[in-house]
Amino acid sequence: MNNKYTFSFLFLVILTAFSLLLFNSQTSDLTTVPDTTTTTTVPDTTTTTTVPVNISEDKESVQIIEEEEVDEQLLYDGPYSSFAGFEGLNQVLLDELVEALPAELKGVIKNNILFINGCHQYALTVVSRCPYGVWDSSGTYPDGTKGSEWSLSIWISNRAFTAGEQKDVLIHESAHAFSYLTRNCNTENNTSFRKDAWDYFGSEEQFADALVLYFGGSYNHYRESGDLINEETNYISNYIGTCSED
Repeated sequence: MNNKYTFSFLFLVILTAFSLLLFNSQTSDLTTVPDTTTTTTVPDTTTTTTVPVNISEDKESVQIIEEEEVDEQLLYDGPYSSFAGFEGLNQVLLDELVEALPAELKGVIKNNILFINGCHQYALTVVSRCPYGVWDSSGTYPDGTKGSEWSLSIWISNRAFTAGEQKDVLIHESAHAFSYLTRNCNTENNTSFRKDAWDYFGSEEQFADALVLYFGGSYNHYRESGDLINEETNYISNYIGTCSED
């Protein structure tokens, strides 16, 4: 009996020890794992772009324009930039109009005349406003002295472009240039065609207005007799034909 109890006691001890070992093994799988999750703050990458907005006075018309859609004004960059009164906003357009001048005029004046988009400063002081156009044969400084680098020049101001009269004004001033450059061209009676035209039309300015009409324009400032009559048209054709010859 003693051996039986001893064996039972040992078996109980071994069973208890085994139970404790099994329990410890199971609880090790439940160990708390430290939280390794990190919180990262992402910077706000949203950008705000301001675009120009045009709103009409009655608030019923709105334009929202992307910056890249806004055209940049093409400005002239050249020797005229230093001239007193130079404006330049319409210089490129003026150059295009010069290229489109009637061949009879362009052939005589283009390579001899400066065509400047600007407000002639001496003329401004004389008439108290910026004229649409100016013909300056002697190169007149703002103070009235002569000999500037813009001698033999035609000036067409921004005002003429704003008024939509730039083409006719250019022809009017080109008529003055034509008259000046052909001053040594004579009629069949051996008199100056230039002076003869002054007498025929009434003045140099009226002759220039007549050339505007001759080339299909309408803007006149000095002529009061209306459209050209056939005799006037023939006179101009003869003048230009004679004095445009090489």
